Amino acid sequence: MKYEMRSIKLFYILLLLATAAAFPYREAHAQLLSRGNLFGPGAPPPMIGIEIGFGQHTEQGNLACDCGSNFTGGTGTGFIGNLLFELPLDYDWAIGIKGGIDFKNFKTTTIVNDIVVVEPSNSSQYDTTSMFVNRIGTIKATYLSFAPYVQYQFFRMGPFVQAGVDIGFLISNNLTQDRSLINNYVKLADGTMINNLTFTNGTDEELIQSGTQTAVNTLRLGLLLSAGYNIAVSERSVFAPLLTYDFPLTATGNTAASNWKIGSLYFSGELKFRLD
Repeated sequence: MKYEMRSIKLFYILLLLATAAAFPYREAHAQLLSRGNLFGPGAPPPMIGIEIGFGQHTEQGNLACDCGSNFTGGTGTGFIGNLLFELPLDYDWAIGIKGGIDFKNFKTTTIVNDIVVVEPSNSSQYDTTSMFVNRIGTIKATYLSFAPYVQYQFFRMGPFVQAGVDIGFLISNNLTQDRSLINNYVKLADGTMINNLTFTNGTDEELIQSGTQTAVNTLRLGLLLSAGYNIAVSERSVFAPLLTYDFPLTATGNTAASNWKIGSLYFSGELKFRLD
């Protein structure tokens, strides 16, 4: 009987010791697991969010128009608006995808020696001569874009880098071409000097082309390289300023004479929310 009592007491003592040892271990282990963990211990929860930003665009290559103008070196500004989903694999690596609207445009000027018809104000006689004028080309293009990416986080919060591919589908575009006078005077072949020149609209600039450009590719591919900084706004939200360069991999113009591209530098802000 005494042996049975001692055995029971020993059993209870061992049970209490095992329970006391288990609680600290389970508590420490729970601190390593994050809510929303999908791939194993230490993976933060997925995030959804929005991205809004502005871009500086640069023309690369040559934009050739039917009238003979050849535009190069154009620049412009634009706007992006994206929805995003981000899935961390652990505290360092994450994969994600963005999708939204990308407005790209640029404006460029070239000098052309035009053949013009001049009507002197004091005569009804027309004369033909050549003179240098500015040709001003403006391209506006709107893309529906999708961008899968990979992200590396240097710390659990703070600086990160991204690399991805921008897949853009052209949904609208417009080419506008104007010409403007460099000088408001010209010397005719007989030596007559004509001053105070204007176009037929009474100004020193006129529209000569406007409409959809057909010599363009509807699919655009670009390499996205980004650097940003994750800032915790609350327990469930993160704000990230982001600097992104969009390097064009495919030409937008689809002819040998018009093989232009658009490279872009974006400054944007992401607001992301945890899905745990």
